[in-house]
Amino acid sequence: MKISLILLTLMMFYSCSSMKNPEKPELQNKTEGYFYKARDGSQLFIYEYQPGENYNSTIFIISGITGINHNSENDIITLLSNNENRIVIVHPRGTGYTDGIRGDISRFGLFIDDYKEIIMADRDYRSGLHPIFLFGHSMSTAVTLAVASELVNINGAILVNPPYLLKSAKGMTPGLGQYIKYACYMIFARHKPIVNMAGDPSVIENKEDKAESVQRVNDTLLVKYFSMYYMNESRKLIKSIPEYCREADYPLLLIYGLKDNIVDKKGCDLIYETWKNRDKKYILVENGSHGKSTVKLAGTDILEWMKDK
Repeated sequence: MKISLILLTLMMFYSCSSMKNPEKPELQNKTEGYFYKARDGSQLFIYEYQPGENYNSTIFIISGITGINHNSENDIITLLSNNENRIVIVHPRGTGYTDGIRGDISRFGLFIDDYKEIIMADRDYRSGLHPIFLFGHSMSTAVTLAVASELVNINGAILVNPPYLLKSAKGMTPGLGQYIKYACYMIFARHKPIVNMAGDPSVIENKEDKAESVQRVNDTLLVKYFSMYYMNESRKLIKSIPEYCREADYPLLLIYGLKDNIVDKKGCDLIYETWKNRDKKYILVENGSHGKSTVKLAGTDILEWMKDK
């Protein structure tokens, strides 16, 4: 009986094969950005856009675990900069041009710690000469809150469509077979990438969101498959959003697109209600979807809000 159990366990373990993510690409244009050496020696890629010697504020655009392609975000960079703000984008550990395993991480806290380390070392954070804002969209709003929890010199957070509560969206819920599969990976191969975070663009109804999804699926700087460990830690981070809100003693601009087919507005309502700092604003974007459209439609409001801080 024991031998049979051991054989079954071994069979389950070896049947847990990894999904393949692209290897880290080489930075071809050396003027595109620069590398920051983290405490553990990892090289973290940073892209910076500064409109001129004199600028009003510095905005850190925070990414989720799939990473971010600064070139693909040029429209958002242009909008948020408005030729008057400095924009900083980090390729998180294990994504883009930054070192790290694609789709897995030894300790989830490293992902958050990298952002804290980079922001704390930033010249504007240390000098206080320019206001600093953190910008998060979708899953990266949870990362933004975790990063901000240990920062002192920040002037506010901009959170767009934070996914604390989700709607029952087509193609979003795994079937029974997938649940069983994921359970096996959690037990026998928790650090092997298996979960597809890129999603299926064909099931997305909004045209703009679908186009964004197609672009992301084919982007070699972004990561597609993630381990059950990474997914479980990300889920716990999202569930902890209300806890961070209750301790958040800095200004908030919360934005929700009323045509978001993924995020439930009730979760955003809860975030606003539990936010500690009284300096907070909640904007509902009538035609905003889950993707960039909400940010673009709220662009003027975002810029005006920052000027008041």
